[in-house]
Amino acid sequence: MANTNEQLILITDVAVGKFQEMLFDADKKDSYLKISIALEGTEMHYAIDIKDELEEGDKVYNFGDLKVLVNEEDELLLKGLEIDYVQDEFGSEFTLHNPNMIEMYDEEDGGCCGGGCCCR
Repeated sequence: MANTNEQLILITDVAVGKFQEMLFDADKKDSYLKISIALEGTEMHYAIDIKDELEEGDKVYNFGDLKVLVNEEDELLLKGLEIDYVQDEFGSEFTLHNPNMIEMYDEEDGGCCGGGCCCR
């Protein structure tokens, strides 16, 4: 396990607060929030889970009292990920945006399928 202050991802203060509230409500306030990549066929999705223990290759990123895990296998695809929590008249949700994924798009050699990643 590596504990690092260098931030791989950005989580807004509003999102950190909401994640902490969710962990508290689930009686998991001392647990970790794990962000990873989940592959379903040719589509890539972000996965966010609550974990009580670290697994081999996990790195801990601290956002105040919120402890976030990222496995080193997922670091390249998560680098630059921005997580926010927005609320408007239609409801509320976490939003995930990774501006670095756009850089992977190449019109000649490949394209994006809409699943959050670009293939070659």
